[in-house]
Amino acid sequence: MAGIKVEMSGGEATSLIEAATDAQSTTQPHDAQADLDALQELAAACTERFSPLVGLEPLGPRPWAGQLLHMPQGLVMDVTGIGPLFDGEESLCHQIDDFFHSRNLQVRIALASTLAGAWGLARSPASRRKTVETTKRYCITKPETEFHHLVSMPTRAMRLEPACVETLARLGIEQFGQLLRLPREGLATRLGADLMLRIDQLLGRADEPLPVYHHRLEDHVSIDLEHPTRDTEILIYSSEQLMQRLVKGLRRRGHGALRIACRFELLQHEAVEMRLSLFAPTADDQHLNRLLANHFGRQRLPADVHRVAVSATLTAPLQQRQPDLIGDASTHANSAPALANLIDNLAGRLGRQSVLGVRATRNPEPESAYRTQPLTGQPVGEIARMRRGGSRSAVRKSSRSTKPRGFFNEQSDSESFVPSPHDPLRRPIQLLKEPIELTVLKIERGTPPMLFGYRDRQLQTHRFWGPERIETAWWSGSMIRRDYFRIETNQGDWLWVYRKLTTSQWYLHGLFG
Repeated sequence: MAGIKVEMSGGEATSLIEAATDAQSTTQPHDAQADLDALQELAAACTERFSPLVGLEPLGPRPWAGQLLHMPQGLVMDVTGIGPLFDGEESLCHQIDDFFHSRNLQVRIALASTLAGAWGLARSPASRRKTVETTKRYCITKPETEFHHLVSMPTRAMRLEPACVETLARLGIEQFGQLLRLPREGLATRLGADLMLRIDQLLGRADEPLPVYHHRLEDHVSIDLEHPTRDTEILIYSSEQLMQRLVKGLRRRGHGALRIACRFELLQHEAVEMRLSLFAPTADDQHLNRLLANHFGRQRLPADVHRVAVSATLTAPLQQRQPDLIGDASTHANSAPALANLIDNLAGRLGRQSVLGVRATRNPEPESAYRTQPLTGQPVGEIARMRRGGSRSAVRKSSRSTKPRGFFNEQSDSESFVPSPHDPLRRPIQLLKEPIELTVLKIERGTPPMLFGYRDRQLQTHRFWGPERIETAWWSGSMIRRDYFRIETNQGDWLWVYRKLTTSQWYLHGLFG
């Protein structure tokens, strides 16, 4: 079926969207920490609703075959003996599926006697075709039929390293059942002990502990209200008291909060959560309470609250600054917290996705040479990389002179005119959202347009710097090849223009003033 698929390039996905609809496509950077927080919250919710033994899926030292992101993307749950509490295992799977569906999440559920079996069957298309109910995305195995399900499971669902799966594929082995027909001694010698461990785990010969998820006790505090209420003053007071207790525990460890979740459990309704995201680790309970109070004005509670819980879902060591012996230490000491508080307040009022920072990427295409991401709620390492400017752009570089060329200042064509990375005018102050096509009236070989039309104006090039060749890799999608020039016009305009090498058409892409 045609459509956007996993591992498709961004350019190809964008083209499909724009071809199928009139809507403009947008892309967002992956927030790994937000994904982890959400998965942990789901684990906590499943612990309360289904089983006390719920954990995030275990990871290996490196990504397994078919694993795109080296991070947990599923939950494991021990439901031994609890089926009768939910009118049977099939009904339990129904309720789990409905639970996630109510949160707009589609899940694949597998129930097996081992963690390895459940993990693999949940990711096995062949097994999902043998489900108890084909309209649902789950597979329930019975003791007498479980082996039949496992033998048809692909080797990519066995949590093996990609090199091992590729070796097995070259041998013509793509299913677990084919693997079992090979001599065990030869497999161990050729493919290592990890493969033997996975086989034994699937067959129940080797134990595998369940990595049960627990909140850190010192990062989670709660209180049961004596009388359920939705009175704002009482709820604010309760949350403030909990925040003080939470911060006290963080201070003892020398940590500060980067993300806070305040959860209100309601009578006969789903719980309501308020989230805080911070720019820098903080243990200032007054600042956190002010941010939380802003949320109360926008949050409607559909029922009375009987329990309040406050958790620090992301923490980091507090940043300690040693006073300077020389100079105004108070300026340095006060400016960083003041900036952090300003960013926190803006994010609290406008939303986390509205207060963004910029990080450089390795894409040489100017439109894609950077990406934005929220300034608040990021791990400390992410913010540090943004402050350093991120990764360097893969544009050709040169340390040679960037002396301008013009009618009265000729230079040899053998000289490179790629701007220095330290040149303050290396890139324009304003990059146009869409390049504007120029009307070329006069041009010479190896130069930008000497006379051109732009916005009902006729401009003449007085001086120019360039060319600077920028091109993207062929494997990134539609290849881009451009020659950029920085030009100064006779009217004092400073422009960034380029020639599209595939069509020789000229465009204005940026303004320096």
